[in-house]
Amino acid sequence: MKKKYSIITLMVLNTLILLSGVLFIAYSIYFKITFKIINTNIPGAIVGLTVLYFSSRYYKMILKLKTEINEKGTTFSWSNFKRIKK
Repeated sequence: MKKKYSIITLMVLNTLILLSGVLFIAYSIYFKITFKIINTNIPGAIVGLTVLYFSSRYYKMILKLKTEINEKGTTFSWSNFKRIKK
């Protein structure tokens, strides 16, 4: 049950990030927001699109994590966090 709430929390937070990206795109288009980066004006919508892109990628990662967690026989182990030596 604890796993389920963790996944739901991740999905809710990711949805909030996605919505903030969408709202920032609309806001920056409406108010013509630009950012000066290395002597170049970048539209704010590009920043919002970046947030939107990464949050959509994280949806895929969360769904993959959900399927891995819900497999039978999975248990927590610190060895899962060790780096694999090549």
